[in-house]
Amino acid sequence: MESLRIAASKGLRDLLAEALHAGFFKVGQIFFRPTGDGFRLCHHEDEGRSDLKVYTDAEEAAGIALIDDANQYRPLKTAPNLKHGWELLTPDLKGLHLALDLLYPAALGNWRALLLSETVSTPLRDTVNRQTGMYRITGLITDEEAQGLVEKLCQPGCLRQIQWPIPSEAPHHIPSLNALEIPLLCTEACCLLIAEARTTVKSRKPQ
Repeated sequence: MESLRIAASKGLRDLLAEALHAGFFKVGQIFFRPTGDGFRLCHHEDEGRSDLKVYTDAEEAAGIALIDDANQYRPLKTAPNLKHGWELLTPDLKGLHLALDLLYPAALGNWRALLLSETVSTPLRDTVNRQTGMYRITGLITDEEAQGLVEKLCQPGCLRQIQWPIPSEAPHHIPSLNALEIPLLCTEACCLLIAEARTTVKSRKPQ
């Protein structure tokens, strides 16, 4: 772990290189590994298959992340519904970095911040209290309602581990890390949760 912290202090590309050296080959639903002439990425459930559609441009990862197996749009890239049936080949670390960033935006950056003990998460109460316009009403959501939304929306529908607490004064959550797997961290409530919070507040029955 100390070698990862040292690499993280140098930059994201250095962290990725050290992670590979240490045997980190998985993030979310992605399995990636070095090959003789670069790197290969695929859905982790497709590892070992030889009938995958081959992509050779790291930027094509954006299209891979766009739809699920039913060709439906994926509004949340960390939802557990990444499409199967593909492999992406990239010749260098730069391409691997780009592909991972397109598949799971900010994953490496958030991991780097965690390794360097930088607090980057924002309590939900702070997030809803700064909303304006049609979402200003979300500031009225109770802690109990918010916890219910997390259990209904976040826990089954997203691979990220929540770092933010609900009350502003509560301590930040420390994520549980799987060995040799780059974590997906949630540092702030996403727009999908904020939208659900608005719906929850507006649907309250008059007292």
